[in-house]
Amino acid sequence: MKKIILILLFLIFISFKTGDNKSNYTVPRAAYSVTAGDIDMDGDNDIVVGHKTAWQNTNPTLTLLENINNGLFEVIDTSNSFCGYQENILLININIDSFPDIISFMCDFSSGVAERYIRIFYNNYGAFNLFQDFPLNNNEVFSDINFGDINGDFSNDIIVASGNGHFWGVLYNDGAGNFPEPEYHYVTDYYPYYIASGDLNGDGRDDIVVCGQSTEVFFSYPGGFQSLLLETNNFKEGVSIVDFDLDGDNDILTFVGIPFVNVTSLIMYKNQGNNSFDTLEDFYFQPISSKFFVTDFNNDSLSDILFQLSDKSGFVIYYNQGNFQLADSQFVALPPSSPQESWRNIYCADMDGNGFNDIIAIKTIFVQIPDNLIILFNDGNGNFVEDPITDIQSPNFKLQTSNLSCYPNPSRSFGTTISFSLEKNTFVTLQILDIKGTLINTLINNELLSGKHKTIWNGKTLNGKKVNAGLYLVRLKSGWNIYTQRIVVNK
Repeated sequence: MKKIILILLFLIFISFKTGDNKSNYTVPRAAYSVTAGDIDMDGDNDIVVGHKTAWQNTNPTLTLLENINNGLFEVIDTSNSFCGYQENILLININIDSFPDIISFMCDFSSGVAERYIRIFYNNYGAFNLFQDFPLNNNEVFSDINFGDINGDFSNDIIVASGNGHFWGVLYNDGAGNFPEPEYHYVTDYYPYYIASGDLNGDGRDDIVVCGQSTEVFFSYPGGFQSLLLETNNFKEGVSIVDFDLDGDNDILTFVGIPFVNVTSLIMYKNQGNNSFDTLEDFYFQPISSKFFVTDFNNDSLSDILFQLSDKSGFVIYYNQGNFQLADSQFVALPPSSPQESWRNIYCADMDGNGFNDIIAIKTIFVQIPDNLIILFNDGNGNFVEDPITDIQSPNFKLQTSNLSCYPNPSRSFGTTISFSLEKNTFVTLQILDIKGTLINTLINNELLSGKHKTIWNGKTLNGKKVNAGLYLVRLKSGWNIYTQRIVVNK
């Protein structure tokens, strides 16, 4: 009898793991920010959730979910070891190893005055048992945190923005994951709530864009920053720096949610070179949006735009057609919650290993609700479903590595040799992407003869800048077929 009961319990467990709940997970309350990356360097993306817990020590502020089987996740850690207010949690490599570290805000009220820090949890082969605090030396509330190689030394620096304080700042990385005092820069007559970085002029240094009521660029030079004010009209809801038209330089995207008329306005700035931008005509649509995420959903190398709808019904995707033209929108529904959440946040990455970027959505509410983290898996044909997709039967995509090899892997200082073979003469595109699907470099983009081919990637971007250590994708398009291979870049 006991044996029968055990078998029944096992079958129930298997049905739970392989049924409709594959995409739904419950994490502690007030889940506010989310990101993804390969925490344990086993070749798949894991999830980190930051909680907005209003500085209460008894509330968890960090949750880790490990990818245990092609898009099936297990909560491995819910930490309440520090006070946090995680508007935007980061998972990036910050020191000399290849493992991504966790960067977060921390605040200490024990002295009666808010003492604010950047807290870095250093990744020790998948464990985050060591951390270090770096003081921000400012009592103002910080509204956003991001990263970039601001001084061009091949290390990730940390950038922050404070809408309350009317300033933004940078903490420079010494290359080993240590940071001196922040360097602050004040703005005039606006609130910089969002901050992003990217090389806008091809000099190997990441520049900074801050936006709120205004959108302003700060070009990074060895002697300081040069400011360029782009726009002062409306309060922006976010900013992204990306090569949107694939012409070799980064452009700027922002958007505005206009509540009274329930309209979203996308604002695109085309990079014209020489530190100048052409402001394109606003792209309007309904309904109003509260957040966007820019990534390539259909593997055509063009970055698409996912908008999170303010009414919490789901998302709208606009696919990039090239030359700043957008296709008709696609609506992606997200199941409602009871009680309804007050806020949602998103992150996009390939979570089931099929080569297409998926959607991770978290629901923020200050009481516990079930299924407050949902993953919508991209099937490669424009559908987002609630079960992982590890095998796509489609003429447009083949997730294979037998026709694509990279050696050495992890790569070395002299680069990596990428080898492949072609059965017939065909047009070939060979590209390097980061784990978000953002284009890093195009190595081949022309017609090749049948037979064996090889080329060397020297670990640099389109603009000749050395990439940071971490996980990257090598993607080969030959005719209708697409092949991908993961590659690790060491320091």
